[in-house]
Amino acid sequence: MKFFNSFQALPEKDRQRLLGLGALFLALMLWTWNLAPALKTLREVPVQLAQLDAQTQQLKAMQAQVQTLQKSPRIKTNEASTLLQQAATERLGAGARLNMEGSRATLTLSGVSADSLAQFLALARTQSQAMPIEAHLQKYPGSGAATKDNHKELWRGALILSLPGG
Repeated sequence: MKFFNSFQALPEKDRQRLLGLGALFLALMLWTWNLAPALKTLREVPVQLAQLDAQTQQLKAMQAQVQTLQKSPRIKTNEASTLLQQAATERLGAGARLNMEGSRATLTLSGVSADSLAQFLALARTQSQAMPIEAHLQKYPGSGAATKDNHKELWRGALILSLPGG
């Protein structure tokens, strides 16, 4: 009550200014705590939806691959090792050496491009049903075909693959 009486006692100009400041303060608080976060979220939604859509497409592609692999007939270890050796020779060339030990294969790399390695791994998975179980790889700058804009990077190290049981 005291505040209301002192407010009424102020000149009309001062009351108008106080009411204006109060309204400005209220608008600022409304903006800061309610509207600004909501608008920020609204701006971010399309980007997040696009990311989720891309992830969904990736998951669907992976699901299709898994279903294809599950439907493929199981092959024996000796067939898998032959197919794996062929894939290593075709895709990796002289930059790789494959040693077979039962149902495991050790691939030793020395200067293999990332594209060739990716193609080999895809073939190993689909054709010979081999799965990587351990990798010790290092990337280093290549030489030869590299240009100043396209630095060809090569890989070296070892990759252990598990072959399907016979």
